[in-house]
Amino acid sequence: MNIKQLLKEVPQNPGVYRMKDSLGNIIYIGKAKNLRNRVSQYFTNQKNRAPKVVEMIRNIHSFDYSVTDTELDAFLEECRLIKEIKPKYNKLMKNSGSYLYLKIPSEMFPKVTIVNEKCDDHALYFGPFTSRHRVETTVEYLNDFFPIRKCAGQKLQKRTNGCLFMQIGTCLGVCTGKVKPEVYGAHIQKIQDLLNGKDRSHVRELSNRMHSVLKELDYELAAKYLEYASGLNHVIGKQRLVLSSGKNRNTVAVELMNNECAKLFIFKGNLLLFRKVISLTGECHELKEAIRQIILDMFVPERNNQHMMSSDEIDQAQIIYSYLRKNRNIMSFGIPFSYLKRETVKMDRLLDKIIVFKTHHSGKII
Repeated sequence: MNIKQLLKEVPQNPGVYRMKDSLGNIIYIGKAKNLRNRVSQYFTNQKNRAPKVVEMIRNIHSFDYSVTDTELDAFLEECRLIKEIKPKYNKLMKNSGSYLYLKIPSEMFPKVTIVNEKCDDHALYFGPFTSRHRVETTVEYLNDFFPIRKCAGQKLQKRTNGCLFMQIGTCLGVCTGKVKPEVYGAHIQKIQDLLNGKDRSHVRELSNRMHSVLKELDYELAAKYLEYASGLNHVIGKQRLVLSSGKNRNTVAVELMNNECAKLFIFKGNLLLFRKVISLTGECHELKEAIRQIILDMFVPERNNQHMMSSDEIDQAQIIYSYLRKNRNIMSFGIPFSYLKRETVKMDRLLDKIIVFKTHHSGKII
């Protein structure tokens, strides 16, 4: 098969591409804003490629692709196909260390640990997080400011005189067998409230400590407290996003296709409820009313009943909302249930954002 000739036929549109081996098996699926540019990169000499990428390219015998309206369409189709087909190299090339979780095991005296994936083991997980440094800093803070277990081993070893951490006052000394589970559990509950963003008093306390030691010119300790605060803010912020993703939240996204039309997407949790190309050539108030009616039709009361989402569904929602947040070519916003009335000032303000977004990206004065 003449790869160079095939590349000339690939359009410069958004879409999804599928790499195949000599037996016709799909070994990798990817998305692209510009299919020709992205696919061509696999067949040009590029230095410093990861070994797994080099191996995959050696096994590419052919490819095909599907054109989509927008980059968001391509992203959603990529997610669907990867979940359905599970190509070999999508799994192998995924960096298992790129996502981290904080784990509190379902034990009588649990430790707070960092893991790379969630398991169905009845433990409590926070995340996923992307910054290893911030997550490690957060665990360091928890170990410094909460008297929880810090012993290296996974199993609790009994010691008559307790461990070194107990002797210096940073651990309750559960290894002595004298600590009641409910006392230890109270500290674990405080950690849960902190990580879920329910209790910000610890972050405020860190700020107060930092300013106090700065007055004493202890810059090293002040820098340490600042690192702790940065780690906590990162973890708490990400966790709040995860929790909001798991509450079946209503989300509207708009991606411009050109100066005359855009694609409107409506999500509930991890589910895509609606997508349609809409015209931008009419009057502003007509556009707002058209979008308002679509939102009211899709987010009817019976669809706003909250239901428990599975771990996989929450992860899928997190992937979608992380993508929406990072892509500057897509505007997205949540629609609280209280906004779902025909006449609300707050809904109008959200719809006005679409007009501003269109104006900014098209360069036209509305």
